[in-house]
Amino acid sequence: MTMRWIGVAAAVAFAGERADAQRPITPFATGAIVEHRVTTTGEVERVVGAVWGAGASMVMSDWLAVRGRIAGGSLSARSVDGEGRSLSEADVVVTLTPDRWISLDAGTVMRTMATPLVRQRWVELRAGSEVGLDLIEGVLRGTVRLSIAPWVSVSGQPSPDLAIGAGSGLEFTDGRLVANLAYSLERYDFPAAGSARRLEQHSTLTARIGWRLR
Repeated sequence: MTMRWIGVAAAVAFAGERADAQRPITPFATGAIVEHRVTTTGEVERVVGAVWGAGASMVMSDWLAVRGRIAGGSLSARSVDGEGRSLSEADVVVTLTPDRWISLDAGTVMRTMATPLVRQRWVELRAGSEVGLDLIEGVLRGTVRLSIAPWVSVSGQPSPDLAIGAGSGLEFTDGRLVANLAYSLERYDFPAAGSARRLEQHSTLTARIGWRLR
């Protein structure tokens, strides 16, 4: 099932390439430091690790773009009760840019975290907005982002009452080279079970480098 979703993500990201060879496509590679934190009744489980990925973005028109990505890695325990796990994820995002300083996006994120005993799958629909400002016109750009996931499915868990995210980043462009450094934070508030309440936090520092093709 996971490979099927990854195949769908890749197909959507590259679907427009044959339709018009002149549309710019940007393949990219990513490296990230990921921290996943779970808090229940005052106890904190924390895992951290490196995640590597690849994908591509394609400009479909002056105001529409699509991006797909797959990634995977291992997270190691950083707390007494933590347990190491593998992480794999895929996402597909469609972005609308009505003006240079703002963009709107919507997409799906699929994430699997697996320990030797348990495999947990996340699927969410996410929408967000990003505001950008040219620090050096045409070269360096800063961004701030907010997002919300109105629907989240987590295997073995009830859906969270609230799923929100925020982030910021810097993007450097030099000819066909595009490099990006971004930090994102996602928070999931699950419904209380008796006196216990579960909160999960997924934070990522990502470096991305790509090359525009035509």
